[in-house]
Amino acid sequence: MSLPIYRFRNFRLDPQARELYKDDELVALPVSTIDCLVYLIRNRERSVGRDELVAAVWGRADSSDVSLSHAIMRLRRLLGDTGNEQNSIRTLPRLGYRWIVEPTVEASEARSAEPPTAAAGPVDAPMPAPTPASATPATGGRPRIRALLAFAGGLAVLVAIGFFLVDRRPAPRATVPMVAERRAPAMVLPAQVEASGEWAWLRLGFMDLVANRLRKGNLVTTPSESVLGLVNAHQLDAGIASDTGSKALLIQPRVVLANATWNVSLEARGDGRTVLAEGQATDVLAAGRAAADQLLVKLGLSPPPSEETDQSRAAEELDRRVSAAVLSGQLDVARALIKDAPAAVQASPEIALSTSVIEFFAGEYETSRKLAESVLDRVPADRNPRLRARALNRLGVALVRLDRDTDADAAFVEVIQLLRLQNDPDLLAAAYTGRGVVAGQAQRLDEAAAFFGQARMLHEMSNDAFGVARVDLNLGAVAMDRGQPAIAAPIFSDAADRFRVLATPEALNSALRSLADAQSMLLEHDKALATTDRFWPVDTHSRNPREGWWLTLSRAVALAGAGRLRDADDLVARIRASSDPTTDAVVRIEADALAADLALLRGDHARAAALAGKALTPELESTNWLDYEGAWTTRIRALQRAGDVTSAAAEIKRLRAWADAASGDRRSLYVELLEADQARLEGSVEPALQGYAAAMTRAERLGIPEDIVVVGQSYVEALLAAGRVEQASAIGGRLAPWSSQDMRASWVQAQVYQALRKDDAARAALERARQLAGERVLPATTASH
Repeated sequence: MSLPIYRFRNFRLDPQARELYKDDELVALPVSTIDCLVYLIRNRERSVGRDELVAAVWGRADSSDVSLSHAIMRLRRLLGDTGNEQNSIRTLPRLGYRWIVEPTVEASEARSAEPPTAAAGPVDAPMPAPTPASATPATGGRPRIRALLAFAGGLAVLVAIGFFLVDRRPAPRATVPMVAERRAPAMVLPAQVEASGEWAWLRLGFMDLVANRLRKGNLVTTPSESVLGLVNAHQLDAGIASDTGSKALLIQPRVVLANATWNVSLEARGDGRTVLAEGQATDVLAAGRAAADQLLVKLGLSPPPSEETDQSRAAEELDRRVSAAVLSGQLDVARALIKDAPAAVQASPEIALSTSVIEFFAGEYETSRKLAESVLDRVPADRNPRLRARALNRLGVALVRLDRDTDADAAFVEVIQLLRLQNDPDLLAAAYTGRGVVAGQAQRLDEAAAFFGQARMLHEMSNDAFGVARVDLNLGAVAMDRGQPAIAAPIFSDAADRFRVLATPEALNSALRSLADAQSMLLEHDKALATTDRFWPVDTHSRNPREGWWLTLSRAVALAGAGRLRDADDLVARIRASSDPTTDAVVRIEADALAADLALLRGDHARAAALAGKALTPELESTNWLDYEGAWTTRIRALQRAGDVTSAAAEIKRLRAWADAASGDRRSLYVELLEADQARLEGSVEPALQGYAAAMTRAERLGIPEDIVVVGQSYVEALLAAGRVEQASAIGGRLAPWSSQDMRASWVQAQVYQALRKDDAARAALERARQLAGERVLPATTASH
């Protein structure tokens, strides 16, 4: 069906094409921003709540509203609205927004293919969420869940507690700022002020405050008078930089007073990119300075020296600056800030804790732990409960990285007890996030989700959009552990978008890796390699050698999924040759497991069995049972294909005992599959087919494409060998949705078409499988029937 076109003022909006024209010129806007506009216009007879708008456009009622705020800001800037003059989109306090311009509605020409926005249903139906844009491939033999980073805390709180691992393995972190050595001048626009009339002076006064602060930090900044003249002449606004690709950095301040706290955000746009810095304080000028300093750090510059003379306050200010530097991946800047501070400030417990943070992000987890404990020795609970709570959170996350979950949980529990009478939601949220990570490690997923829910609520109370995004990343991890990659993928994609805008590269890369893991289970192989391109090469994205090896392994997995086995082998060899046998022990074990997969994909069964056996260690079992079972599966299949049926049977018996000791459909799924394979090898056709049918039922109930294809491939082979072509055709049809993107699914189609005597279709499917295979060896062709 065709959708109406809306005209208002000098604009033309085509909802079906998702296009907005101004004076007949197409306006470049994100699709979600256009969707917001369409939804507001369609529902112009009433106010639309923020939650409703988020759910309609992004598809999740519990999503952070950061994306919505940016979308509304873009629209207002384009439409000429300001904080005081709302002529198009009116803000209704505590309610939401309302479109107040009556458009002219006209019919549109019908199109042969409609976009996702209301492809079916009434004109005013809510729009579905956009499709996530990144992915990662599977290695072909089994699902592989990579490192998943979980974050906790606000800016200073974030780096005080650091990052968590749902499966204990570090995730990547980039160190490249948004702009390095910027030479083009920055221009600070008049501030958007959301406060009572007495604060109207902030519109220009705040503009000057920020400009001066940036200038002191060695960022060339255009005088406010010149910027104001351009604004008044309608020659400058915050959209110009990104719309034209200008190298000028335009900075839009936003100042909001809420619950006696000033929240300041600085949105910097230039070089086609956006970075967001934030500050919060009870004093508006202090909040502005904090936001400006954070922006300087994100741009790779050092904030101006502290003007604070009180030693304790100077230490707190330095701590905030170091936190901002670490959060932006600028470890050298963070170290320089401490080095340049007065000796008395350097010796303070706050700076000892800051140093602990730096060591953590440098991969020195044991050093980080010791520094956190030294702060605890110096700071009793009755003297400075907040600092002690930060040190406990810092200790807890270091202990998680050191595989000491019980001790870590005790530290987080102490934080919660310590803060029960304090009003510090961010620190408390960090502790709840820590407890959620520990619970997730132990596969107590309901408990983990509950802790993350508490953390999310606390971050929302303090208006901490970054904290909300980090908790969402953890909730996505829980979905992955539940075997729900389709649910996790859009969560990770949304988190990546928010981290990109916030210019927090370590968090962004973690979200991308998490998204890659989810997409690998969804068989989106082409997108996988593109996802790893976004954090490759490793030496430009991580200065932490511990995390760098995990980045390298993720890249190897993506290459294997794309059929580039030699390139994947090279990266595995690099891990084995250059990583540390002690501090990088787990990633080395995972590299062995991947090497086993690569050998199996090449048909080198003896090598695959040996490498998989080498990877079957207690360390892998305790850190990632899915990869542990996957390595075991690889070993058994290698033995079966090498003809060592007796050894394979013994291994399957041991694997069955292991799976039965812990409940779970996914543990049982691959045991059923291997038992069916074994029965077929031993000539027991009917028991084998019954086993495959049970495994297929379980795989489809779980709904993970990787599992469905793995089981379906073996099932179809067995059915064709038994002459049951009709049943094979039915099972092959269930794999058809992935035949254009997965070598195994396409190969199954070729075998079914061949059995059905559809030679042309069989040749086409086989050729597609060869193209998807890359350097992988296709299975032997099933005999015709």
